[in-house]
Amino acid sequence: IRSVNYKVPEDNGINRIFWNLDERGVKKISRKPNKSKKEPAGVKVLPGTYKLVLNYKDFKDSTEVKVLYDPRLSVSDDDLRQKYELQKRIEGKYDLAYRAVERLKESKATASEIKKRASAIDKEKYSDLIKQTDSINKVLDHLLDDMLGKEDKRQGITATKNPTTLSYLNNAKSYASALMQAPGKTEEQLVENAFDKVDKVIADINAFYADAWAKYQKSVEAQNLSPFKSYEELK
Repeated sequence: IRSVNYKVPEDNGINRIFWNLDERGVKKISRKPNKSKKEPAGVKVLPGTYKLVLNYKDFKDSTEVKVLYDPRLSVSDDDLRQKYELQKRIEGKYDLAYRAVERLKESKATASEIKKRASAIDKEKYSDLIKQTDSINKVLDHLLDDMLGKEDKRQGITATKNPTTLSYLNNAKSYASALMQAPGKTEEQLVENAFDKVDKVIADINAFYADAWAKYQKSVEAQNLSPFKSYEELK
């Protein structure tokens, strides 16, 4: 399901391995580069028996771990299953949003490199391409804002009045994880609203890459400055 979260050294030199009873998750969506090498936590696993595999150098061994639900809480297996399935749906949409944001960030880096390269070679000769690059960067920023909200450069503890597309998705994610019963109409509506907002931005991003970005790529390739890679439609 996932690799080890972390290890805590003991005084006797023996390491204890911890598992938070969760699956492998999706990295946090951010405007900034994600430099963390730690595997992200995902949805809590359902009660059941799981196989633990330990690899160390050339050694490998395995055992089974039985996961039980808290006996103090009265929640049926069916309710847990429905909650789990809702969380996985949300996680899938979060993954889509994550991949979209990473693509936009990558494209911004590509456009910035093109402008830098063109400016270094001949600003006058590539003036039109530089202007086109500036326009493309504005669209990329706009699409990032559509998903993440406008970048807030204020210092200290701040709050925003306007919810973002990502905040709707995060709210649905938080609400689903706190459920103590099967999801109802309220939860389904909350998730549907969040998904609609994400899907609208994804549609705009796909349209951008199919049209404006494709034209920009041809313009750069015509100048023999191309660092482009091909993109498939986000799904």
